[in-house]
Amino acid sequence: MNELLPRHGSTHFANIPYGYYALLVSFGFVLLTIAGRFVVGSRLNSNSHFGGVLGRKWYNASPALGLLVLYMALLIPFVKHYSISDHVTLYLKRLGRLSYVLATLNLFLTLRPNLLLPRFVYLDLIPLHKWISRSIFLLALLHGVGFLAWWATTPESSVIDKVFHNVWNFLGVVVLVLLTLLVLVSVRVMRKISYRTFYFTHSIASWTFIFVTGLHARPGVALPYILINSGLLALHVISKTAFARPVELLLSNHEDNEGLSRLVQITLPRKAMPESFSPGSHLRISPYGRLNPLYYLLPSHPYTVSSLPSDPNVSLIIREHPKGFRLQTGLRYTIQNHYSSLSQKCLDSAERVALVCGGSGISYGLPIFQFLASIEKKDQIKHLKLIWLVREKDDLSVLKNLKHLPGDTAEFHVFITGSTPKDDTDNYRSSSNVVQPGPVLGHEDLEFELESLGDEVEQNGALKQSSGIDLVLTGVATNVYLGKRLDWAADLAQLVEEDSLETTWLVTCGPKGLNDAGREFAYQNKINLASETYAL
Repeated sequence: MNELLPRHGSTHFANIPYGYYALLVSFGFVLLTIAGRFVVGSRLNSNSHFGGVLGRKWYNASPALGLLVLYMALLIPFVKHYSISDHVTLYLKRLGRLSYVLATLNLFLTLRPNLLLPRFVYLDLIPLHKWISRSIFLLALLHGVGFLAWWATTPESSVIDKVFHNVWNFLGVVVLVLLTLLVLVSVRVMRKISYRTFYFTHSIASWTFIFVTGLHARPGVALPYILINSGLLALHVISKTAFARPVELLLSNHEDNEGLSRLVQITLPRKAMPESFSPGSHLRISPYGRLNPLYYLLPSHPYTVSSLPSDPNVSLIIREHPKGFRLQTGLRYTIQNHYSSLSQKCLDSAERVALVCGGSGISYGLPIFQFLASIEKKDQIKHLKLIWLVREKDDLSVLKNLKHLPGDTAEFHVFITGSTPKDDTDNYRSSSNVVQPGPVLGHEDLEFELESLGDEVEQNGALKQSSGIDLVLTGVATNVYLGKRLDWAADLAQLVEEDSLETTWLVTCGPKGLNDAGREFAYQNKINLASETYAL
């Protein structure tokens, strides 16, 4: 009588417990991430430099610290019971299963809006999401390339037979090819050449990874992973469709600025945003309707709303790029959704606030400034200052319809630097080796041409009231300076008071260099910080 042999080896199901362990670690990681916002606090107040730095990194969901903690927990029991040399394929399969389980964590972190992540705005988790995505792709690539190498070097197996005579393995190779292509188009140079190509490839590869890997994996991953991932993907689709609304562009001042400034004010109908929303909120605009497949496969375009809920229309202030996406009057667009971008704690309890914005970053700082300067906040706000760094005098034209601000607490200063970097993403340079961040400017030692302005400039660099700019900013700007560089210590000297650190906020928005200098100032003075980087 012939002996019956088991179809699978004794290690066929060895990775199932590890998959459940990885899912449990992911759940614990989410809980620790949430706890960081409640335990650490919103500002640096530790006397220990080491503890303070780690606390800030965890509070800010730092990818470096987050991935270190996550993978330490995942890798400690990774090699267990079975030697690597004798069970190579077991550990290659484990890499693949781990990549699929981490996709669940990644899908959860990128839900917008995510009510299960209190005290986070969606921008807070984007860096962590990017690096978890990269680690997932690396694990999947190691899994796929490892099996191809194993089949090619094992005498009793053939790559051709394993790939083309086994439909489940073939599906795995399809995923591997797509992930390899995604890695190629994810390079920064390629993203800048064609972000649409990157996003399209990312969309196809992500959906394929979730569903085709589910068919490829053995033992199967239908329960619970495919079920959970399908549910999370469904929530992503609902977020893009349930709140979507078609709108037409009402007005753009692109034609009115005669090419003197690339800062443009866009006006949308009030229905583009809900009745109530937080100042500085974002919306995403797609040129396609919800029934068009490209609505889901190509990127939508994020913008910061520069108006308030009480305004009759929705306004955007953007810097147009020659090769970038351009909103055109009379065309129909789809608003996908809107998202808060500033901590509610700042809006509710801040008493001393300084906002520093560069270029089109004014679209973020201006509505926050107007909200805090409103009559409703007059008893709460003790100090309020907005500094706007712009390149040219003509950039101020985007504020020509700005309403008069009530009260006398708010200060609005405009620094016309005269620098002409390629776009808002050019880094501002800040001085190092000083306690307070030093002056900020796009180009060092720029010789600013003042001759053409004649008698419009006072000795301190401020424009005289007869300069004509006051007609644009009447009742808004305290001073408009030409050629002035931002000195954090001097220009924000009135912001910090020792007995009000908990309710003191610095809000920055602009290129990375500007935000980095603002972060250093906030950490040195142990005040709260909110920042947003305008970059691709």
